[in-house]
Amino acid sequence: MIAPRYSEPFALLRGPWLPLVLTGVVLAVAMYAASTFPMGLFIALGIALLPALLALAWTHPLVFPYGAYAMLVPFDLLLSLPELGTVARLCGAISGVALLLWLVRTRNIVVPGPALAVWTAFAVWSCVSLLWTMNTANALHESGTLVQLVSLYAVVSLVPSRLRDVRLVFAAVVCGGLAAAVFGIHELAHPTAAQQLLNEVSDRVPLLVGNQRLDINQFADSLLLPLALVTVGTVRAGNVALKLCGIGAIGVLLYAMSLAASREAFVAVALMFGYFMVVLRERWQIGALVATVAALALANGNLLHRFLSASATGGSGRLGIWSAGLAAFRLHWLVGAGSGSFAAAYDQVYLKVFQPYDMGWSRAAHNMLLQNGVEYGIVGVALLVSAVILTVRSVPALRRDHPLFGMRASLMGALLGLCVAGFFVDLTTAKVFWLALGLVALVRGCLA
Repeated sequence: MIAPRYSEPFALLRGPWLPLVLTGVVLAVAMYAASTFPMGLFIALGIALLPALLALAWTHPLVFPYGAYAMLVPFDLLLSLPELGTVARLCGAISGVALLLWLVRTRNIVVPGPALAVWTAFAVWSCVSLLWTMNTANALHESGTLVQLVSLYAVVSLVPSRLRDVRLVFAAVVCGGLAAAVFGIHELAHPTAAQQLLNEVSDRVPLLVGNQRLDINQFADSLLLPLALVTVGTVRAGNVALKLCGIGAIGVLLYAMSLAASREAFVAVALMFGYFMVVLRERWQIGALVATVAALALANGNLLHRFLSASATGGSGRLGIWSAGLAAFRLHWLVGAGSGSFAAAYDQVYLKVFQPYDMGWSRAAHNMLLQNGVEYGIVGVALLVSAVILTVRSVPALRRDHPLFGMRASLMGALLGLCVAGFFVDLTTAKVFWLALGLVALVRGCLA
């Protein structure tokens, strides 16, 4: 299906939009003049840009607000608004509305594939499990988040995207990842007093913004998607300047991940680069990146120590958690213990399972399949695995000279990396995982 032609970018400054932009600038200047607090400048800029952003949301909803959502995903748990939740969540909701309005206005959609049906069934099964969940409070939050993520994915799956806009969304993902990496490097190199206190009892500290915190593993995992996109774009770039900029971006992302000292992220990167070496012809460039990853791992004493001590600590206690988790799965193997109930099911068997690395009560699963197996049973696991496989197969293999070949390769590598990371942490409701799924849907929309 052919997508309708968008207007040219500079058309936003013609016709009725120019007076709106000028009005917004006047209001912003007036507000800033009357402002007495530092945030006034940012609020003023927001007001100044509001008319243009509304125009962009009306004509190019993939660029804005969906592109803004893509940029905010790595900062999800660090930026929140009272009563409204995280900024990324709010931006995702606005993106869904804007894309729906665009679909209604243009009356043009892409026929969704079977992956959307299975993901929807997985979300429905999560909601059905509320009937027997062992933890209602957690279940409402987990199922509610999953429904929101699937809903946005569903809307994106219907959008007949164009190559230009998809490239802009990819660029937004990379820019957001780089911004998060620079922020993480600064925070980890200049720890606050609260982080220094945490460092006295742990060799790894979370990223903090006020009272909000981001787990260091989640931070590293959020960089996997932008790393995959910029890696493929860099090795395939014919322009020397673009290649040099890409190398610099890869260096920033890898350095931030090395400071995070996340073993799961580096294992995911290694397998992701291995996949790129198989599907891309630029193998010597990928090999150089693999050598860089190995050098960073060896140079970072904390990361190297964590790899060398993995067997002695049972993977930071994960082996003990998985032993209890498997026992909980055997109790709830068919339909599960219900959404949000892993910790309750874990506590149910905690004293009955020998754990060589005792991690205490009410632990998280630290494994995507185990988490969903305990909560949703074999039914949920089958739906999850089937949905991932159908998502991968939703974009057919492309010729190397196809404009979308690099995009497809980078997304398949990113999904592989995220699934590998999901073996060590649950990413079922992680926005970076669903953003990757959404990008696959956009590439599919380009081919429709």
